[in-house]
Amino acid sequence: MKTLKMPVSKTVNSKYVVIGSVDVFYPTVEEIAGFCQSAKAVKEDEDGVSEYESPEANWIQTAILSYAKANARNKLVSGTIDLKDGLKIPETWAEFTAETGRSGEALAILREAKAEFSDWISKQGKSEAVTKTLVTLFNNKAALELQTPANKAKMLVYVESFAESLSAEKLDRLQKPIESVISACSETEGFDLG
Repeated sequence: MKTLKMPVSKTVNSKYVVIGSVDVFYPTVEEIAGFCQSAKAVKEDEDGVSEYESPEANWIQTAILSYAKANARNKLVSGTIDLKDGLKIPETWAEFTAETGRSGEALAILREAKAEFSDWISKQGKSEAVTKTLVTLFNNKAALELQTPANKAKMLVYVESFAESLSAEKLDRLQKPIESVISACSETEGFDLG
């Protein structure tokens, strides 16, 4: 695993101010490749998606599928199944990877969405613990995906209310990260500790 210093900011007088950084750990392509090469599919789910023996291979498959779904949703006219003008859902590996340029704009939009949600939810009259949990779930898709369907449904209500509170311009700018959270809320499976 490699480490990346991720800046953390908060809104002060309508401006984002960096308050520090945290270490974010992530696997390298070389590390992932080893799990891909040894991956053995054991079955397919009802949608035809392969499930693998190892949790690492399943995580990689889930990450790829989540990206593919978010990528497709972002190309649709909101509330329809129609593609936005001039856009196409990737059908080949080359098309799938052609859009992964790292200009930094996508990360800036993600940081902005997280900060906007955090600011909005802090004004909803929830306890500090609930507010902190909701911010964590918005910021951490993996944690959100592990929630029970009931918790995901509750989170979906908050995220949709947040989206409705935004101006049309702001919503258009933050659409991709918001839809990614909505997608994670919409997954029917969750983890129940009993």
